[in-house]
Amino acid sequence: MSLKTKTVVIEKGRDAGKTFVITEMPVTKADSWAMRAIFALANAGIDIGDVKPEMGMMGFGQVALKALSSIKAEVGIPLLNELLDCVQIVPTGGNARNMEIDSDIFDVMTLFILRKEALAIHIDFLAQGGLSSSNN
Repeated sequence: MSLKTKTVVIEKGRDAGKTFVITEMPVTKADSWAMRAIFALANAGIDIGDVKPEMGMMGFGQVALKALSSIKAEVGIPLLNELLDCVQIVPTGGNARNMEIDSDIFDVMTLFILRKEALAIHIDFLAQGGLSSSNN
């Protein structure tokens, strides 16, 4: 089984028409990212309920959207930027390559979209009922 990928085409703004490929992090990197994010949430005083650090990306997905504004910038910005490490740009007629943010992106909304989609590719299992387990 391979890592999930998703193609994103920017529809509006100064980056309209640009294509990006998002590839999920390998499991250990994703889990480490999620645990750091959960600790950041907990250290910011955010009630994360029954979420435990060992829940990794699953736990983070449960609280991510409601909590980002409470995390200190020096902790949150590196976590958000790390999501961009999952993104490659596909130049017109070319092959996907690593993105150079300051020369490939001209619209702040593009960064928001790419971060949101990078997070989504890691937590999409939540929408599919991925928190339950089975012994089938």
